Amino acid sequence: MFIEVYSRPINGPATIDGLPAVLPGIEDATALGEAILQCLERSTFRTMPAPDHGNNPMVEEILAWAGARDWKSYTKGSKSVGLFAGYSTAPPTTVSITPEAWNRKGGISPIDDEYRENVSFSSAEELGRLVQDAMKVARA
Repeated sequence: MFIEVYSRPINGPATIDGLPAVLPGIEDATALGEAILQCLERSTFRTMPAPDHGNNPMVEEILAWAGARDWKSYTKGSKSVGLFAGYSTAPPTTVSITPEAWNRKGGISPIDDEYRENVSFSSAEELGRLVQDAMKVARA
């Protein structure tokens, strides 16, 4: 299971930021929640220039790491949950959770009926359980 970290550059949309964190699965809610919190923290404190979508060295590094020829191959068959947390004091205590469906072009579409904004949690385990529940929706 991969946790991809995205950061917002000075100008432009959020872009992938570094190699994904890798977990053996999502069964352990505490380990999942702790990994998510670490990735959110990594995203929070990283400033990046706006990406050049035609030539993004980070995307090329991830594709090489995964052994994929392109982004579509990298995402094929994957299921995902998007998380966003805007906070000024770590760790965050609320997140927005979006189960996502991947389209044939390698892009994502939120499963709108399942979007949950500003969901509160009090522990890494509780966050992990929220993501486990959202992943059930993404896999359905």
